Amino acid sequence: MKVRSIRTRLIQFMLAITTIPLLLSLMITWMHTRESVKEQTVNENVRLIYQGKTNLTNYLNNINRASLSIYSDNHFLLNLVLSPDNYRVVAELYTTLQSILNTNSDIHQIYMHNNLSGQSTQITSGVPRREFRTEPFRRLEQFGHGDTAIEPVHMSHSYGFSYRPADLASLPVFTFYRSITNIPSSKQLALMAIDVKLDSVTEICEQLYAAGEEQFYLIDDTGLVIYSGNPDEIGTTLKDQALMDEISDKKGGYFDGSNAMNIYEKLDVTFAPWTLVKQIPHQSLYKNSTELTSINLIIALLALLTVIFGTLWISIRITQPIKQLASYMNQVQTGRLDVEIDVKSPDEIGALARRFRQMMDTINNLILKEYRLELANKTNQLKALQAQIDPHFLYNSLQSIGTLALQNNVPRIYSLLSSLANIMRYNMRNSEAMVTLRDELNHLELYLELQKERFGDQLEVVWDIEPDTLSAPVPKMILQPIVENYFKHGMDNRSDTGRLSVSAKVTEEHRLIIRIENTGTSIDTDELLKLQKLLQHAAGHEEIDNGYSIGLNNVLMRLNLYSDNSALLSIENVEPHGVAVTLEINAWGVK
Repeated sequence: MKVRSIRTRLIQFMLAITTIPLLLSLMITWMHTRESVKEQTVNENVRLIYQGKTNLTNYLNNINRASLSIYSDNHFLLNLVLSPDNYRVVAELYTTLQSILNTNSDIHQIYMHNNLSGQSTQITSGVPRREFRTEPFRRLEQFGHGDTAIEPVHMSHSYGFSYRPADLASLPVFTFYRSITNIPSSKQLALMAIDVKLDSVTEICEQLYAAGEEQFYLIDDTGLVIYSGNPDEIGTTLKDQALMDEISDKKGGYFDGSNAMNIYEKLDVTFAPWTLVKQIPHQSLYKNSTELTSINLIIALLALLTVIFGTLWISIRITQPIKQLASYMNQVQTGRLDVEIDVKSPDEIGALARRFRQMMDTINNLILKEYRLELANKTNQLKALQAQIDPHFLYNSLQSIGTLALQNNVPRIYSLLSSLANIMRYNMRNSEAMVTLRDELNHLELYLELQKERFGDQLEVVWDIEPDTLSAPVPKMILQPIVENYFKHGMDNRSDTGRLSVSAKVTEEHRLIIRIENTGTSIDTDELLKLQKLLQHAAGHEEIDNGYSIGLNNVLMRLNLYSDNSALLSIENVEPHGVAVTLEINAWGVK
């Protein structure tokens, strides 16, 4: 395949206009899809995390409200001041704590230390335990400031009470601390600790991420993990310092890390400085866009392969006929003018091949015509040379005989000899292939003058020649052979008079019509039909092997050679007897 060939250029062009837009489309689609998926995913997860934050806030506020129920009991603060030996006082305190324990199924146990009496109370599953202590098991100041605080996730314990078989198994909990004061006084009367199981927190968090594909954390302000998709990380400190630095001074938002998209939201709870953090790995974040891009890439590759094969097929369909036509041209260039051009393409290339084939046919016909003309001229010259043994000697001899006839008072012999001499001189004008109709008629008149001398009163000649036909050029010696056939085959010596008429006219279509009609013997019907058919199909290119029509064939052949196959020659019988021959050629030069 040549570099600058049409096929190469077509393939390069088709690949360029197909590949470049496809690649650009894939890149733009991939980038746009990534950004769209990223924006959509972030927006959805921001709303989701915000909803999770709301649920956790409500959950913690419910625990806070449950702890505040002590202030709804008119006797609770008064019972704290009374003697712990009073059975009624102890019972009422127990009832209040038991009601708090029953408000939420996630409350594992409640611990309260009365600073006034030094009594510590633990309630687990409705079983109270009491003992006197100088200090509470934990102080509120260890976990925060104010009236409330939360101890991070830890394993549940008995708050310093001795172990007993009835105690529940240890499990992860976070502890809510409330300082009990006699409002408006800020002096702490007692400290209450509520151990809360992580079941509800876990349930809320698990609804906020897809396990296995995403990661979720619930952490406090120190980075301690309250909840994680990986249970082993609960209770440990988050190791992602970059994440901690990003969310330290912000309430919520998102940022794109090196490996994942991070979405976070801080709780609006003063006693629980917790932060929800959701991490979406880039692999999961761009999963849909990657799948869509892969599908588009497969489609693009299939389209590209289709275009490549289609381009090859189309280019071959276009260029193969051109190469085939070029091969034919090379054969013509070597001299094979008769090469068979077989290009069947229905498109413009096929039309070009058909035109080229028609051109070659025309060239072959022109060459054949010129060859036949040259051959005919050479043949005529040869015949003339054979007939002209010494034309001047024969012509001068005829003149001498004519002079002798005049000296002996025989003018008729002189006239006939002069006609014969003129006929010979006309035949010897070899340089002229075309003559005017006037010259041809003059030659025919000389020939008929000799025939009249032969047949006498048995021959009558009628001329009907329009004056504007006399200047029309015609091939030389086309009328005499037709008239000669009459004397060879049609002249009836038994009849009194034979009539021969010659007419010529020009039609409106500038066609010269010459009609020669005689009253001699008609041609047999079968022979006439055969002759007409042969003349119709011969068109001057095939000789007719019929003695009557050898002269007609010669005339028709020369007419077609000099008239580009536009001449017509017809023969027919006339009533009551006789034959008519009609010639029709283009009237060149007629004014």
